[in-house]
Amino acid sequence: MQFFISDLIIWPRNSNNEIRTLHFVEDKVNVIHGRSRTGKSSVIAIIDYCLGASRCAIPVGTIRAKAGWFGLQIRIRDTWILVARRTPDNGAGSSECHISMRASADAHFPGTISATHNLSQFKDAFNRIARVTNISLGDESQQGDGAENRPSYRDLAAFNFLPQHIVANPNILFYKSDSYKHKEKLKKVLPYALGIVGAEYLMKERERARTQKALDALMSEQEVRRRAFASWEADVRGIWNEAVELGMADELAGATTASRVESLKALNEAFHSGRLFQRLQTPRYGYTSQLFREATELEEKAQKDVDDLSRELRDYERLSGRARGLAQAVNTEKSRVVNLEWLQRSLVSDDACVVCGSSTSHTHAVVDRLAKELDRVSRLSDALTAGPIVDRQLEDLRGRLFEAEGRLQDARLRRAQLEHKDSSPKDSLARAFVLLGRLQALLMALSTLDGADDLAERMNELREALDGLEAYFLGAGRESRELEVNNVISQLIHGYSTNFNLKPEGAIGLDKAELTLSFFRKQQGRKEYLWEIGSGANWMGYHLATFLALHEYFTYDAQMDGPVFSFLAIDQPSQVYFPSTLSGKNLLDGKDEQAERLRGKHDGDISDTKRIFRVLSRGIERAKFRFQIIVLEHADKSIWGEVPHMHEVAEWKDDNAGLIPQDWH
Repeated sequence: MQFFISDLIIWPRNSNNEIRTLHFVEDKVNVIHGRSRTGKSSVIAIIDYCLGASRCAIPVGTIRAKAGWFGLQIRIRDTWILVARRTPDNGAGSSECHISMRASADAHFPGTISATHNLSQFKDAFNRIARVTNISLGDESQQGDGAENRPSYRDLAAFNFLPQHIVANPNILFYKSDSYKHKEKLKKVLPYALGIVGAEYLMKERERARTQKALDALMSEQEVRRRAFASWEADVRGIWNEAVELGMADELAGATTASRVESLKALNEAFHSGRLFQRLQTPRYGYTSQLFREATELEEKAQKDVDDLSRELRDYERLSGRARGLAQAVNTEKSRVVNLEWLQRSLVSDDACVVCGSSTSHTHAVVDRLAKELDRVSRLSDALTAGPIVDRQLEDLRGRLFEAEGRLQDARLRRAQLEHKDSSPKDSLARAFVLLGRLQALLMALSTLDGADDLAERMNELREALDGLEAYFLGAGRESRELEVNNVISQLIHGYSTNFNLKPEGAIGLDKAELTLSFFRKQQGRKEYLWEIGSGANWMGYHLATFLALHEYFTYDAQMDGPVFSFLAIDQPSQVYFPSTLSGKNLLDGKDEQAERLRGKHDGDISDTKRIFRVLSRGIERAKFRFQIIVLEHADKSIWGEVPHMHEVAEWKDDNAGLIPQDWH
């Protein structure tokens, strides 16, 4: 996305002081250079803070003490916008933000600034400006309204900043990916940022998740109904059997619970319509008597199965217990045997007997025979202590016993239902009316399981919707698109890495799972990662190669309307050649011409530092100046001044020079 920073503005707390501005250009590598402790590194923190960072990384001290507001003038596509944010009182950052449209880049900045948005409103407005989709990347039901799962321009800041602690870090490639929360979010956002998937694909994913969740809920409801219906099976069978006995229903061959329920519903309807007496037939008391005998026989058989299995289980448990007891006894006896190793070590060199002291040549032979015998006994005891393996038999018996107990319980219940209680009416007609009352109560209970809607029809509709969505995903070509994007980015990274004279051993690629670079060695069949390779110069080179490759890719016509901002801010890439001391001092500090002063001892370092700027210049040139680079450096124009497409934003070499003007103090 076309996003260029035109100016960085600082409004002073003291209104008598003039506004501080730094001007950047779009088609150049913008360089701010100077001594240590002049505020160079704070520029990245200020840009990030003005763009809505939750935490303020601007150093506590002079900058925060003197600045009232920080702001940026930016161009997004063809619109000029002024954004600003109040200086925080603590590390959490201020919630007072400002957004206003600008007539042009040359319009004067207001002398004072006021809040127009809180931080949440600011981020929402910026997401709309950046045209970032508000579709959740995950299941919204898991985290409230799913706000944490939605992609945001803030997630994409990982592509815009290479601060000093990351630019040559072997373990971190992207800004803030050292935080688990940001790393996991970036993994989810990455396919969207790279244009592998679009808003429509994300919408379809969300629709599929919702549809699948609804189908799962209906399937769970169906299972609950099935189990509840099964729990009424005994009651249905008991009432139906009694209805047959009283001549109120016909015997059904091979009757199921569902067919019995339908028969009982018909009986109930006949009662309500006044046709009950027309249905009455000759009572069949012999029917229930036969069922009672069958139930009794079934119960007796189930009881016999339970008894047999219980006895067999006890036998196996007794065998297992005796084996453990034997093993314990053998181990106890083995602990009492004379230590043969001690006896062998105790033999004197002249073969004297350890008992009487007399010389003998048979001592070793006796001990050897003893060792063989002890070994035989030990093997026998080991076999005994191992014991029989009956775990599988025990588990199988316990399972079979559990099933047999269930059958016994079912048989008992069936027999009990067929036994007439003494309190039941003796008159068959009275029993019929009592049965009708029980029948109506049962049907009312079963009606609650049916539900008012057609469950099966709704489930079929959802399955058809899922089939349609799966067809969309099959035709979306995400896998081929992802492979294509990976190949393009890998080739670009390889090209820029060669500009840094890096020689990767293996095919280079952006690993989306680890959020780092990987190097696949085909001959060895293994993958290595950035943290396993080389030195600080290598790590810095691969960082810059990766980000230049990504921003060149983002400037392709197909990606220009994407959500990633088209600028890259880099802090002190030369640190791998000219590191600062703990005090902050650097060999590149000083007012004189650095290249001339360091000539002779540091020619190679100067040449390598110059190469950094040449590659950066080549990057914006290859991208047709469609993205902007800002560099904060110790290196001055004597090192990079001859490189094309360079723009000096500020030089802070003098003692009083820096981000905060001297007259503000």
